[in-house]
Amino acid sequence: MIETSNCVPAGEGVLGSVEPTSEHVSDIEFGWELLGQIVDMRIGNGMVVRERDVIAVEATEGILPLIRRAGELCPRKGWVLLKSAGARDAAGGMPVVDVETIGELAGAGGACLAVNATGVLLADKAAVIAAADRHRVALVGV
Repeated sequence: MIETSNCVPAGEGVLGSVEPTSEHVSDIEFGWELLGQIVDMRIGNGMVVRERDVIAVEATEGILPLIRRAGELCPRKGWVLLKSAGARDAAGGMPVVDVETIGELAGAGGACLAVNATGVLLADKAAVIAAADRHRVALVGV
C-alpha cells in the first residue's frame, strides 16, 4: 500500500532531466486523446504506445501488471506509458505513481511516462523524479 500523505499532483512539463524524444512526443500526442476516450468509457486509465501503435490498455489489473504485459508484448524498447485520471482505483482514490512504478517501467522497456498533470499523484515527488533520472525515463506532466 502506498503512503498517500506525501502524494502530490505531478505538475506540468518535463519533470527531471530526461527529455522525451520527438518520437515520444508524437506517441503522447497520438495516445492522449485515445486515453481520454478509454477513461471516459471507464475501461481504465493507462495505455502503452510505441510508434503510434497501441500496445496495451489498462483495465482492472492496475499499472504494474500493465507495464509487465507491455514489456512482454513489445520486446522493442522505448515505448511510452500514458497514465491519466478518471477511472478510480479499487480503493476509490486517484492514480499514484511511485518509485516502484518507474523501476518496473524501465525494466520492462519503457522510456517515457506521461501523466495527467493534475489527476495523477506522485508518491514522494522528489524520489520519483530521481528514480526517473536514474533509469533514464522521461517523466512528463500533460
